[in-house]
Amino acid sequence: MWEPAIAAIQNDDSEWIRSNHLKFRNFFKDQNLLEKGKLNEEALQEHYKARLFKMFIESSLGGLELDLKTGAKWIENASQLDGNWGWLLAIGVGGGYFSQYLSENLRQKYFKPVEALVAGSGKPDGNAEPSRQLYNVNGSWDYCSGSEQASLFTAVIDKEGETAAVILPKDQVEIVRNWNAVGLELTCSHRIVARNVFLPEENFFHLSHTPKTFEYPLGSYPFDLFARVCFAPVVLGITRSLWYEISNITREKMPVWKKFQPQKYHKVEHLLSDFQKELQLDSAKFYEVVGNSWQGHIKNRDLRKKKLQKISIDLSKYCYRKTSQIIPLLGMDVINRDHPVQECWRDLQTAYQHMVFRDY
Repeated sequence: MWEPAIAAIQNDDSEWIRSNHLKFRNFFKDQNLLEKGKLNEEALQEHYKARLFKMFIESSLGGLELDLKTGAKWIENASQLDGNWGWLLAIGVGGGYFSQYLSENLRQKYFKPVEALVAGSGKPDGNAEPSRQLYNVNGSWDYCSGSEQASLFTAVIDKEGETAAVILPKDQVEIVRNWNAVGLELTCSHRIVARNVFLPEENFFHLSHTPKTFEYPLGSYPFDLFARVCFAPVVLGITRSLWYEISNITREKMPVWKKFQPQKYHKVEHLLSDFQKELQLDSAKFYEVVGNSWQGHIKNRDLRKKKLQKISIDLSKYCYRKTSQIIPLLGMDVINRDHPVQECWRDLQTAYQHMVFRDY
């Protein structure tokens, strides 16, 4: 099922996605080896072949060099099929951003291989102490999504009194399988631990420093905006999938509600109509701003920074708020743990918990 699913997200085949999202959720579960997620070899090979984890990496490293609008749409479509898949793609491709901050030696070593995939954390923790000509790195970092299939890790640490990012080789990192969230259960978002990992200076980098100039200038695009471009489509995709199921439920129950619960009928009808119209407008606006922002960056013009910040927060907040309003009106069936609405709702709650969606 991987080939048609990947083709569907790349070709924006909404009909295939709508028709197969429930089947794909079951398929995706079967494609994981562990309870909290670990993609099997078949799944990984399909991702490598399609270069899905390299959509935002330059071609010299085997990447696709996608524009941000196209990549964001792929992530949204994957999230419609399964929120776990969309989240893993968003996290995985996000690591490509760091490649342009490294020496060419490390770029070739860590990002050129076909299996290159980054997991890690942006929360400052741990430290790096000088030890002869190396640095001794110690620390632990939670919520490292995709940890089981990552080929390398990134983390943020204190390095001689300054905040720095570091590349951690996978074979020197311990994975502590502590991910236990209510949703996105198959994202293996575990803790990683580094104990006495000795690394050279070239493994450290600072996002505040301007990277070298590349023809594909992702590294000089603001990281905050890039994170929003990756994560907002996950919330959007999960929401679309969730509302597919809501539409199915209401289509079946509306005649009964109209006859016996007219107030409920009119309330649900109003929510459905307003949501579909507003979501279409807001999502179109989001992609328009993303496209304009990337083009502005390419041409050294206005990035639409404030517009992109605002629309990403507003769109995600709208998805969460409207979904929370309609779910209590759907009856008792949807509180069953394995109901598609409940599964998607837990995924949405978990994704929306990310701090990128906070406006303070």
